[in-house]
Amino acid sequence: MERIRYTVELKDLHGHRFEVRLLIPARILKGWGAQVQLPAWIPGSYMLRDFSKHLETISAKSIATKKSISLEKIDSNTWFVPPSNHDVTLSYQVYGFDTSVRAAYIDATRAFFNPTSLCLQVLDHADEVHELEILKPTQHISSTKTWRIETTLPAKKIDQSGFGIYQSESYDFLIDHPLAIGEFQTITWQSCGTPHRMVIQGATKEVDVQQLAKDLKAICDAHIQFFEPRSHRAPFQQYTFIVNAVGEGYGGLEHSDSTVLLCNRDDLPYPHQNLNKHDAYQDFLGLCSHEYFHAWMIKRIKPKAFIPYTLDQKNHTRLLWLFEGFTSYYDDLQLFRSKRIDLAAYLKRLEKTWNMVLRQPGRQKQSVADSSFDAWTKYYQMDENTPNAVVSYYTKGSLIALALDLVIRQHTRNQQSLDDVIRHLWQMYQLTQEGMAENDFDNAIAFIIGPSFETTWQSFKSDYIEGTKDLPLMKLLSSAKIKVTSKIKKPSDSAESAKQLLGIRTTVNNGWVKLTHVLDGGLAQLAGLSAGDYLASIQQERVTASRLDQLLTLLMLEIAHGKNVKIIAFRHETAFTVNLSSSPKEMLSRQPQQFSLAVA
Repeated sequence: MERIRYTVELKDLHGHRFEVRLLIPARILKGWGAQVQLPAWIPGSYMLRDFSKHLETISAKSIATKKSISLEKIDSNTWFVPPSNHDVTLSYQVYGFDTSVRAAYIDATRAFFNPTSLCLQVLDHADEVHELEILKPTQHISSTKTWRIETTLPAKKIDQSGFGIYQSESYDFLIDHPLAIGEFQTITWQSCGTPHRMVIQGATKEVDVQQLAKDLKAICDAHIQFFEPRSHRAPFQQYTFIVNAVGEGYGGLEHSDSTVLLCNRDDLPYPHQNLNKHDAYQDFLGLCSHEYFHAWMIKRIKPKAFIPYTLDQKNHTRLLWLFEGFTSYYDDLQLFRSKRIDLAAYLKRLEKTWNMVLRQPGRQKQSVADSSFDAWTKYYQMDENTPNAVVSYYTKGSLIALALDLVIRQHTRNQQSLDDVIRHLWQMYQLTQEGMAENDFDNAIAFIIGPSFETTWQSFKSDYIEGTKDLPLMKLLSSAKIKVTSKIKKPSDSAESAKQLLGIRTTVNNGWVKLTHVLDGGLAQLAGLSAGDYLASIQQERVTASRLDQLLTLLMLEIAHGKNVKIIAFRHETAFTVNLSSSPKEMLSRQPQQFSLAVA
């Protein structure tokens, strides 16, 4: 039986274009024709990205008669292919110059794509076997001679470099397998008997292969043993970390047996480097841990709203606080459990997350359940008001997991924990693949912890998941023998504490200091400053990037001594003046608490 097949040519490296041909068999086109559609979003990144905006010059031709066929465009990402008694080929170009983990990229140094960016879906035939052929670059550029393909998509007929034909059991399976093309540094290891590898592009020098293999093996071992404490069996036959190292960037996207990571080159370990003080490397390992945990939590245990994915519209769920937030809790916890970081470093990371959440006024307006549902329009489309209106289901979700873990341990006298609940979810959903309804987590809690926990859980859920109350972490952590210190920093302690009191975040634009965010309740907002304003002077002293910290500290000292402070700013190219003033008592009341954690 003739199969749906995509052929991808790496044809225009300098123009950053992929050449794609889609073969649609006659058996599909006979009678009614077919519709083809490019996804509007990619699973794991909850925003409509309209990948079709990069699709160029689409045309169709009968393979048998060589005659052109007119396509009808139905909407921005859907085309109708008329009935035909012969196989038809659609030809189109896709512009790819997006360095993120979500889309497609091609130049003379490397190529990368998610099939959601290149492969038009033949609607109503998504469950068929699909083939994907990747041709070698045709441009005579010496660097491409040593290129190879890295992917976990099953191969049908490929050469030693991976160019050739791959086969997918369905369209959803296809788009779950990104492909990276170029030269790589490669790290390999076995975790619980399963082959793993990390392939790195973009690193300008040789990474410390032994250090990476040692750390990644420990992390992956810990995750597999967490979900399968008896069998130590991974849910995949192989796993690949695909890494793009750049000058500045951070992010990851999960897949069932791979992940795509974006990191700074300086985040990676290099030989003869002191890693004990390398916080950036801990961040990188945390990113690896996070995306790897997703292989269980959201790729196999899924919200019911994601089964099946509807790729041309938003798929809403109120459970991202669980799938992303709890994953964010376990990513660092597993670094500690696998002995990649010590307890002091783990507490430092918890402390950073806790203080970050407390600095967001939006946590008092939006619940994590609402944040999950509105991710498509709020969290993934941030603007200058985001800190005032939105709570992160990642960061607060991770704190919810921490608090719930401690509450369960208290209730059961350390006989049970959140680990038991997560493992129960895995046992329930790994085979059925039915997806979690919103009340299924309630049922899992009740089943594992028992009916005596019901009142506690419903109160917890109402206050911290459906509600906007701050979590009682000071009390919970103290009971777990963690020393919690609360401190309200004086505004004169540092420019950073001054910014927190003022409620401002800044950047530098063409030599001017620009306010990117002005937080609700801060002195800057009360005085009349807004996001987008440019600071010209403070107390008749010109504001420059190099002098900002000094001037902010002096500003706070002036206010602390009862003086009014005059600030001249520009908004929409027009100068205006505001006056800042506050009593010392009011200053302290407005200063957010900062928490530090240590072993008691």
